[in-house]
Amino acid sequence: MSAFLSHLDQQLKALKAKRLWRQRAISRPLPNAHIERNGQVLLNFAGNDYLGLSQHPALKQLQAQDVAGATASPLICGHHAQAQALEQDLADWSGFEASRLFVSGYQASLGVIPALVGTGDTIFCDRLNHASLIDASRLSGARLRVYPHRDMARLDDLLSRPTTGFKLVISDSLFSMDGTIAPLDELIALCERHDALLYLDDAHGLGILGENGRGAPEHFQLKATQRQRLIYLGTFGKAAGQGGAFIACSHSLADWLTQSARSYVYSTGLAPAHCASLLACLQLIKQAQAQRTLLTEHIQTLQTLSRNLPWRLAPSKTPVQSLLIGEVEPTLQLSETLLQKGIWAPAIRPPTVPRHQARLRISLSAAHRHQDIEQLVQALHEAAHSLR
Repeated sequence: MSAFLSHLDQQLKALKAKRLWRQRAISRPLPNAHIERNGQVLLNFAGNDYLGLSQHPALKQLQAQDVAGATASPLICGHHAQAQALEQDLADWSGFEASRLFVSGYQASLGVIPALVGTGDTIFCDRLNHASLIDASRLSGARLRVYPHRDMARLDDLLSRPTTGFKLVISDSLFSMDGTIAPLDELIALCERHDALLYLDDAHGLGILGENGRGAPEHFQLKATQRQRLIYLGTFGKAAGQGGAFIACSHSLADWLTQSARSYVYSTGLAPAHCASLLACLQLIKQAQAQRTLLTEHIQTLQTLSRNLPWRLAPSKTPVQSLLIGEVEPTLQLSETLLQKGIWAPAIRPPTVPRHQARLRISLSAAHRHQDIEQLVQALHEAAHSLR
């Protein structure tokens, strides 16, 4: 065996010894917030189907259609009428001049951020940003400055220091492991003060935040002039229950990305049937006020019923509810105990979260029923008693 493969074997053994080994399971989403996982039907608190749209009959019918038709980059012959209609609808709905479609949010960031900044420029990154934002920042070649989570005073200080080139602030909107929300109004104010642009990843906020589900910009009631400094990433893999992503921005920025975002230029475009499904999904999100209200009620129910648990929920007013356990082994034990009770709430371990901050990440959905939340909390109380 080569030295490299031997080294990999040792690394894998070390992960298993530390209980950090991650495994895939054959999973299939089911109606009513359930999932089939390795043949076992479970109540699902693990996904990001916040509005419960992934199993909507209208979308399931569209998804059953032939998905052929995506054969080339949008710049060759992969841009079709459905994609054009979806981009225009997304731009109008989100309050921006233009948008561009990408296969995924990860791919969008890997293409867009290096297209905006490079050697000689500076990126300012929240410490808890998603891995895709960190990877894209490193790929760009720009200097990387990391500020503590949601610490606007520290960001202001970093932005005040002399730099060359352009400045780009990068942040998640709704942080997927803690459920905290970035102070978008303050971020925009700092960008205006220091002549910086803001790249906002609203993957977990789209469909959830804002009175009409238009995401963080609506939640913070950003004005048109403030949006001029904003490059907005929305994805369809969370509240939309689909897949794919888009960047919303000014016409000039969209044109620049069309020319220079490598993951756009050199990737096959979304298939026509996929775009048709996303257009239909966008209409459902526009009409999903009842689901957003129900989701808020679920959040309040979980927080109220969980007050007497030996573990605390991280403060969050979003569908991301993290039950903080601490160490890896008891977190795995708790997740396994819930699994035996027919509930899937996965253990989140380092390196996804910092050391000593292992947790159960409980994702709530409008597809859940009130009794589902009660079942989860009852199982947690029983687990707390059995694991003492």
